[in-house]
Amino acid sequence: MNEIKETNIIASLSEICDEKRIVRDPESGRTAEKSAYFSSMDALLQGAISLVRFFEDIHKDGCAFGSNAAGLFAFSLQTGELTEAADPYLVKAYTALPISRLEEDSGRLTLNEFLAPELVEAAAEGQDLQFTPETDWYFLSVFLFEYFFHTGSPFEGKMMVNRCFLSPLEKELYRAEKGQFCMDIDPVENTPVKGIQDKLIRYWDEYPDMLHRMFQRAFIEGGTLSNLRPTEVDWKQLLIRMAMDYQICLCGYKSYSRRLKKKENGTLACPKCGRIYYPLTNGMDQILLREGGRLYACQTGRDPFDKDTVTGLIVENRQKKGLFGIKNVSRGTWRGTYPDNTVREIGNGQGIPIWNGIRIRFELGEDWSLKLIQPIDYSESEDKENEQQIHTS
Repeated sequence: MNEIKETNIIASLSEICDEKRIVRDPESGRTAEKSAYFSSMDALLQGAISLVRFFEDIHKDGCAFGSNAAGLFAFSLQTGELTEAADPYLVKAYTALPISRLEEDSGRLTLNEFLAPELVEAAAEGQDLQFTPETDWYFLSVFLFEYFFHTGSPFEGKMMVNRCFLSPLEKELYRAEKGQFCMDIDPVENTPVKGIQDKLIRYWDEYPDMLHRMFQRAFIEGGTLSNLRPTEVDWKQLLIRMAMDYQICLCGYKSYSRRLKKKENGTLACPKCGRIYYPLTNGMDQILLREGGRLYACQTGRDPFDKDTVTGLIVENRQKKGLFGIKNVSRGTWRGTYPDNTVREIGNGQGIPIWNGIRIRFELGEDWSLKLIQPIDYSESEDKENEQQIHTS
C-alpha cells in the first residue's frame, strides 16, 4: 500500500477499485491523476467494518438498500471512515419496487454484478423487485470482493469474457443461472484471465485463507441459496480476525501471518529480521506472541468486536533476560496452566512465561495453548522464582 501524505482524502468504491482518482485544481481547472490507496491496512479494514455496520444498522431498523450502485458509498482513505451512506435509497425491507426502476438514469439501480440473482431473475420475468436483507448480503459480498481485490465481478472469468457481446440483461441472467465464482475451491472453467484480472490474481495471494473461504461461501454456497450468504455478523467477525492476523514487526515488516516463515520447531519468523513468533492456539484460531506484541479485548475479553482495547502485553522478565511472558493488563483474571500442570491465577499486572506446553484461559473460557515440536530450553526451577517478575518490566 502506498503512503498517503494528504489528509481527509475521500474516495468512492470505483476509485478504490481503479486505485486512482481524478483531482481537479480549483484555480486552473486542470485535472490530475492521483492514487486512491488506503493509508494503512488498519484503515482498509476499518472501512470494510464501517460498511458492514451500515448494513447492520439499517437492517435493525427494518430497512433494505433499494439500490445496487456501489458508487453511493465513499470512504476516508486516511481512517477508513464511511463518509457517505446514501440514506435516500433506503426502503422498507420486503418492499416490492417496480421493474421500471431498472431503466432510470439516476444510477440507483442498474443491471450489474451487485444485483442479487433472485432480483435478476425477477427482472427477466418482468416482476417487481423485492429488496431484503438477503439481497443486501449479496450486494455486500460483491462490494467487499471489489473493495479488496480491485477487480470486476466475482464471476468475471473466462466464461464471462467469452460472452462479452451479450446484452446487460442476458449477461446478468447468465451469471445468475450458470455463473461460476472465478476463485472457486475446485478448478473451474471460469478462472481469472491474465491481462484482464491481474489485480485479482495478485491480491488474492496477499490476503489470508479466511478471507478466501468467506468469498467462496458467499458466491458458491450463497449464490442462489440466499440464507447461506454471509451476514453482517459473519463479516464483522472475519474482519476483526483479519485485523488481529495482520502483523507489524518491530523491524517495520508488515504482512498477514501467512507471509511469516515457518520454522521446524513450529514457531514462525519474520522474513526480514528473523524475529520469532510463538503461535498460541485454541485449535481453530491463533494468537501470535512476539517481543513487543499486544493482545486485545477481541482475543482475550468479552467483546469479540473490540479490536482497540489492549488487554495483554508481551514483555521481557526483568531478572532473566531472554525470558518473555504475557502480562495481563485487563480488568479480568486469567488462568494459566504450566508445563508441569501447575495452575495459577493471573490477575492484573501479573504474567505467565512463554514456555512450550503452557495453557491460558482468558475471560471467554476456552483454552489457548503453545505446543511446539521442539521444546524451549529453560531452567524450570530457576524460572519459577522469576516468573511473577514479568509484571515489573
